[in-house]
Amino acid sequence: MNAFREIPEAPMRATLNPAIYVEKTDTDPTCEEVRQAEYVATVRKNFRKLRVFAVPNAGRRTMWEAAKVKREGLSKGWPDTGTCWEHGRTAWIEWKDGKGRPDESQIETLNWLYEQGFPVAICRTAYGALMFLRSVGAPVNIGGAL
Repeated sequence: MNAFREIPEAPMRATLNPAIYVEKTDTDPTCEEVRQAEYVATVRKNFRKLRVFAVPNAGRRTMWEAAKVKREGLSKGWPDTGTCWEHGRTAWIEWKDGKGRPDESQIETLNWLYEQGFPVAICRTAYGALMFLRSVGAPVNIGGAL
């Protein structure tokens, strides 16, 4: 008889790579969706060399719709927006409201993307996202865009 009982190891909470840009929290009550929409509108209006797209991971779905989008490639934790520019460059942004934090699946995906060489960030404002993009080489000249 084995005197030692195997105790399952508790999974460690994923931690975000400290090199990933995270915009500081704020007290603005604006929700995540409005913040993201402002960024998308700003990019589309002012930065013709950039292409921005959303990844609709969130949202309420019926069981049938959830199964359908999963078959189509929906992936839990994927960042909210991707932004592409010349020479095949792409950066990924996870959007949060003023106090929001990424969940474990988002942390794991952001870390994986970062380890593969993709620029990734957690942003709260269009300005913060544009500053992040500029820092990773995107053709962003703020000027009078905001």
